[in-house]
Amino acid sequence: MTDDLTSATLDLHDESEEGAARVTGWLEAVMRGFHQGSPTEEFGTRWLQSQRADGAVNRGVWQAPVAGLSNAVPVATFGHIVKTINTGAAVVPAWMITDVTVAPTHRRRGLMRRLMTENLDAAVADGAPLAVLTASEGSIYQRFGFGPATREARVRVDTSPRFRLRERLADDGRVVIVPATEAWPLLEKVFARHHEVTRGSVGRPTYYEEWLKGYDWDEMSEDRKQRLAVHLDAGGEPDGFVAYAMKRKDEVGEVEVRDMVTAGPAAHLGLWRFLADIDLAEVVTAPAPVIDPLQHALVDHRVRRVTSVGDHLWVRILDLVACLEARPWSGEGELVVRVIDELGHADGTVRVEAGGGRATAAPSSAQPEVTLDVETLGALYLGDVPVDVLARADRLEGTEDAVRRFAALADGSPSPYCNTHF
Repeated sequence: MTDDLTSATLDLHDESEEGAARVTGWLEAVMRGFHQGSPTEEFGTRWLQSQRADGAVNRGVWQAPVAGLSNAVPVATFGHIVKTINTGAAVVPAWMITDVTVAPTHRRRGLMRRLMTENLDAAVADGAPLAVLTASEGSIYQRFGFGPATREARVRVDTSPRFRLRERLADDGRVVIVPATEAWPLLEKVFARHHEVTRGSVGRPTYYEEWLKGYDWDEMSEDRKQRLAVHLDAGGEPDGFVAYAMKRKDEVGEVEVRDMVTAGPAAHLGLWRFLADIDLAEVVTAPAPVIDPLQHALVDHRVRRVTSVGDHLWVRILDLVACLEARPWSGEGELVVRVIDELGHADGTVRVEAGGGRATAAPSSAQPEVTLDVETLGALYLGDVPVDVLARADRLEGTEDAVRRFAALADGSPSPYCNTHF
């Protein structure tokens, strides 16, 4: 750092006056960076408790005091927690990067680059196979090797009498409405089941518990409008839930789905039946998978309209062999793949031998048949985009035969979906 800038890791357990001021200042910098209001005392207390529970590691860059002003608020922030990700064939550790901000007074000084490269070095030293993040801007993180690996749609569903599911889609379970004060144990079970079976799912930070119990992090106050419904399977076990609120917009009753988590198609469609049956509402808006079973379960698929699709989870491969062996592979055969990584973490050539849905990978000195950079591998990793599309976008090199064989090995279900925001 320069003479007027110092970087340090925030001590979340320092309760001295100076330590508490630094924690409050770090949070203020994050809120300011994302154009949110200054945190209330209650918000700060809840945030600190969730950060401690997650074992968060938060770095900051502080400027020396100028003009007699306090320097408790850093000019840059960077944080991470460690959870897990379902890669489609395994559940592995995920280094989840969050709260990345740089004050407008300190742009173009290399602060974010330094914090990011130091953090990725720490992830590698800790043995993390990959890092993930969500991005508020689309052109920042590619240079650090991150690729957009999942997308999320927003849908608007007409729940007038036009909404009908195909009759043969039977559901032996049922839906119960549960109070937020009692729901959390059921919601925890649902997410655990969802996480086990959903490619692209990442573990949820602790603040989800506070939110689903009725605390609105955006408004920094109790949320008395949000309701919860849980789907129980035929054996009475929870396998899905939805958090929703009612509102009226242009004289139309609208159900706003804020969170929907399911562990199977019966729960997914059962909760949509429930939402469509809510009185005094003609529309449901919701986040949804880009590849959504609901679309194909409807008698009239046009009642479901996609209003937007955006990238969501970005993946950065760190341990090339471990990551290739942790994902599903569809075909049988072998291929020599070269991955280019300017930061060096996943740089190398490996021979991939696939069969039975999995693969082994080992360093190889053979001539590469397919070459791609680590960003492209991140975009490909969870199966949201097929090899052929990336090849036609000039994102990988290889003969037509090699690319075809790579696609036969790497493409295939399950399709990914991440419904955790962090």
